[in-house]
Amino acid sequence: MISIYRAWVTLFIVFFLAACGGSTASEPASPAIEPTPPAASAPETQPAPSDTVDLRVAVLPVLNTMPLFVAQEQGFYQEQGVSVELVPVESARDRQIALQAGQVDGANTDLMGVILLAGAGSPIKAVRHDSFAEGFRFFSIVAGSQSGLTTPQALIAALEANEAQIAISNNTIIEYLTTTMLASAGYSAQPDDYLEVADIPIRLEQVAQGTVAAGTLPEPLTTLATEVQGGTAILSDSDIDFVPTVVAFNQSVLDNKPEAVRAFLVAYEQAVVAINSEPETYRDNPVRIPDPVRATYTVPQFVTARVPTEAEVQSVIDWMLARGLIDQPVSYSDLVDAGYLP
Repeated sequence: MISIYRAWVTLFIVFFLAACGGSTASEPASPAIEPTPPAASAPETQPAPSDTVDLRVAVLPVLNTMPLFVAQEQGFYQEQGVSVELVPVESARDRQIALQAGQVDGANTDLMGVILLAGAGSPIKAVRHDSFAEGFRFFSIVAGSQSGLTTPQALIAALEANEAQIAISNNTIIEYLTTTMLASAGYSAQPDDYLEVADIPIRLEQVAQGTVAAGTLPEPLTTLATEVQGGTAILSDSDIDFVPTVVAFNQSVLDNKPEAVRAFLVAYEQAVVAINSEPETYRDNPVRIPDPVRATYTVPQFVTARVPTEAEVQSVIDWMLARGLIDQPVSYSDLVDAGYLP
């Protein structure tokens, strides 16, 4: 059965890439952030920019990209007079390289990626928060059915006794959220609590096999792990105040195409309103929900237009400084710009 689970995850990515018009991938990409590589040629999967496209936006295979696709499907971009190409990227590294090389104008990303690029001298700003609405989980710590762990207290006790570990991707949004979720339950995570498993299908597989007691997974894989594999969602990001996912654009694009970015965000907001008003209409969307859970999966609501607050950004900066991912703080004004919101 484990190989079937991996196949389901792989098919999720195959359908995602096909929906973008891109090539398929054998493994899905983690929404996690890797250290920013030096500027380099864009990945082979990125075609040269087209003069007929106003904005090219990199998208990872994660569910918070749904409004981007709905805006495309429903003609909202066209209605607002902006031509948008959604460019699939298979990893956070590919996304960072494409942004640095100017092969895409913006991206579905997170504050870690924005801060790393800005700190490396590649001006970029978050122009919109793009997570699920309050009460809808995006990432969860999932305990496998063989672990015997079903509550936060049981997980914390096992971590304190060095009897369990949580599979994560180190130095990433995954680690940030895992640490924050544990803190919301009153536990300060220690390095030995974590096991590095960067590949999401392998993380899902190891939780199902009992190789590791728990792992942090994004939706819809949390639902797959709980409803099909018999795991338990111990903690989720619906228990915390802020998930640092954003839409961001290179500063050069904001300077040279401000009206295109504004039109893009108007179309994005139209899509959010459409999904939030009639979620069932968008169950069969290009960001595929795995067949075993599609009939029962709750289509999420999405946050309405806003940017991360200064306090929210500072919490991420503080964590990155403590982890040694950046050497010095980056100012809020260099990272976020609310002036493009509708």
